[in-house]
Amino acid sequence: MTENTTGSELKPLLITNVSVQNKGLKLPSTNFESGKALSNEKTGTVFGAIANLTNACMGAGILALPYAVSQIGWLFGIIIFILVGLISWGSLQLLMLSSHYEKQYTYEELAKQVIGMKMYVLVKITILTVTVLASTNYLIIIGDSLPKVFESFETTSNSILTSRVFISLIAISLGILPLSLMRKMDHLKFSSSLSFLSIAYVVVVIIYNHSSLTIKHLKTYAFNFDFIQFLTAFPIFIFCDSVHIVSVNVIKDLKKANTKNISKISISTLSSCNGVYIIASLFGFFTFGDKTPGDIIVGYPKHSIPIIAARFVLSIMATVSIPIFIFVARESINVLLFKDKPFSWKRHIVITLSFCALITLLALTLPEVSFISALTGSTCSIVCVFIGPGLLWYKSKRNKNSKKNKTLGMCYIIIGFVIMFISTTAVIYGHVIKKKKN
Repeated sequence: MTENTTGSELKPLLITNVSVQNKGLKLPSTNFESGKALSNEKTGTVFGAIANLTNACMGAGILALPYAVSQIGWLFGIIIFILVGLISWGSLQLLMLSSHYEKQYTYEELAKQVIGMKMYVLVKITILTVTVLASTNYLIIIGDSLPKVFESFETTSNSILTSRVFISLIAISLGILPLSLMRKMDHLKFSSSLSFLSIAYVVVVIIYNHSSLTIKHLKTYAFNFDFIQFLTAFPIFIFCDSVHIVSVNVIKDLKKANTKNISKISISTLSSCNGVYIIASLFGFFTFGDKTPGDIIVGYPKHSIPIIAARFVLSIMATVSIPIFIFVARESINVLLFKDKPFSWKRHIVITLSFCALITLLALTLPEVSFISALTGSTCSIVCVFIGPGLLWYKSKRNKNSKKNKTLGMCYIIIGFVIMFISTTAVIYGHVIKKKKN
């Protein structure tokens, strides 16, 4: 395994012949057309695997977690963090063990070997959906953050640069589209480190500003038992823990790929990520209370230097991250629709322009990070965390005669479909109701 991999949600990384992700999120292997062949020697360590998965797991979804906690209460939020962490750990174990037993080290190839082409196509479609939603999320972050940066300066406070629509269109036209049209994208390898450092900086800013920001009539609560709000918030927790698609890659280069080490990797990754999530969520919630915004960074004062820096860094991170998702989306579309056809610049440009147009339309129509994170969590993340690992474990040849293991796999499948249906309905319903109130 190389030293960097991307994850969950919304956080991409480009590595030759390795996986790309987002954290949202989480995207599997893709041929990046350049670079030397990777060595077949197994040099990976448990610590390196934990570092890679942690880097993959923590993405832009963390910006919506304080809002998720505000919907259910801080103590209930901690309980949900623990519950989701345990569920994600269980399914991550099943997936990584399936990869180890089947000797397949990408999510697509594992699905293809265990279940067949139909599952392979389903995984590709899931990846394509993830890229659309993750890219939309990042474009929303640009639209939320950059106008606030320009508002903080007197010379641009009343200019068109404070327009969310204008900034989104400029970012797409002058930044994202030119980068996305390139065939070779190795120069964006730094985006993973930039993404991780950006999120780390945002967490520090959230903690630092807790004591310095005063909100009038602040309401905080340990529990909030509104069923619709719970179902709307729950997928955001799932989304932030869904590192599953890239997890199978860490097995390939481990010096000692055994059950004990796989368990160490999954437990350590999810424990460290959820620890950071809890800290950021609680400080964010205790700062804004029931007024916590869907994107936590939006709620802070526009003239604060640390906040201006955070908004600017997040905008740059998003600008260089979206082209990675577009690259993966093109690869998935080419595999699904143009598998046996040679490269075509015309097709390359049309797919790129169509993708950019789609995410721009979505970002301007659904301008809220928390909604996109919840929608991704209730659909794609449920497939990655529940249905996919459960199905692979259930169909694994190793478990053919094990009723206990097959039952465990079936439980994940059933629970996944139930949560997907209920949560997706609640997320859409909650968004419609909120829009009517506004």
